[in-house]
Amino acid sequence: MGEKRLSAAVVTVGSELVSGLQLDTNTREIAATLTAHMYSVVECVSVGDEMEILTSTLGRLCGAYPMVVVTGGLGPTHDDITRQAAAAAMGISMTSSADLVTDLRNRGWRHLDPEAASQVYRQADVLDGARVIPAVTGTAPGQMVPTPAGVLVLLPGPPSEMRPMLEMLGEGRTAATPSRILRCSGISESDAQVIASRVVASHPGVGMGVLASPGDVRVVLTDTDAGPVELDKAATSVADEIGWACYSTDGAALAEVVLRLARNAGVKLGTAESCTGGLIAAELTSVPGSSASFSGSVVTYSNRSKVDILGVPEAVLADWGAVSEQTATSMALNARTTIGCDVSLAVTGIAGPDGGTPDKPVGTVWFCLASSNETVTKMVRIPGNRELVRLRATSMGLDMMRRELGGD
Repeated sequence: MGEKRLSAAVVTVGSELVSGLQLDTNTREIAATLTAHMYSVVECVSVGDEMEILTSTLGRLCGAYPMVVVTGGLGPTHDDITRQAAAAAMGISMTSSADLVTDLRNRGWRHLDPEAASQVYRQADVLDGARVIPAVTGTAPGQMVPTPAGVLVLLPGPPSEMRPMLEMLGEGRTAATPSRILRCSGISESDAQVIASRVVASHPGVGMGVLASPGDVRVVLTDTDAGPVELDKAATSVADEIGWACYSTDGAALAEVVLRLARNAGVKLGTAESCTGGLIAAELTSVPGSSASFSGSVVTYSNRSKVDILGVPEAVLADWGAVSEQTATSMALNARTTIGCDVSLAVTGIAGPDGGTPDKPVGTVWFCLASSNETVTKMVRIPGNRELVRLRATSMGLDMMRRELGGD
């Protein structure tokens, strides 16, 4: 049905990537762009700055895939070897482009040491038969080289230089039906997968994947041969089966959904955070326009700040401790006045690695949600290290807000 998907491979080049010194983010952006233009990315490879290995890798991939995209190794330094490796893999030559040399010279390279200049001007070397992709933000142009199986695309490595060139990957291709992303909270990855699989089985031509991060599960439905109408039907059915745990059917993040519900309800939100250290507020304020529904937050990490800023009674802290239902309740109730909001969420817990006791082990977290109508408290024990406890507590807190605002 429609245009056939073509297979593709992505190669990232750089010893800094394979040694763990730098995080590879380019593969994700390239793969997403290719997927959006009816390519199926089936292989992603990272290669160090080794001429022999890179040459053999490119030779193998260019013989196997209609689309091969390489990023990195096009700059002016001694270890930028992608052009040479591509030429060797394809068995073709390179020629210096007079226009590109002039462009580099006009960009201010004319006063370089002669040896340094020779390296800079290597960026003007173009593989025979290649189409040049002009540089937008940097100096290294990209290239599109015909291969026996299709095309080899060479892109610079710095994301700011690569990103403007990505649109070239979609030339001549039909845009794929966008995936449907269902986001869920309060359900395990396994449960979401089982429920969604049962539904998708009755929708031929719909593919499914499940992605999980702390406190968040995403069910991704793709159009493999169904068409957008059937894909929408499948998404609706999966969301209905998952039920209250599915908080978004359009890919919106939990914080965005919370703010949307608050705006619709005409209420202002606020947070009082201890163990999460402002992460809940950070999630909310990362959404553009959040000031319309989010009044503010206080981070009261020490007992003293809980007393001085939020007015938590010293007797409550002495009798029940900072991590308790009583302290969380006092924090939430007083935050409504301190911040000036309609609905306040308080969170206090033991993120670890120290501070736990037999009665309150590491991972113990108390929440309290206070509004003019009610005060709701909840205690959870979150497994994992300090980072996971904080991240999961953040997601749980946001989900309490969602449900209080009618998002279930």
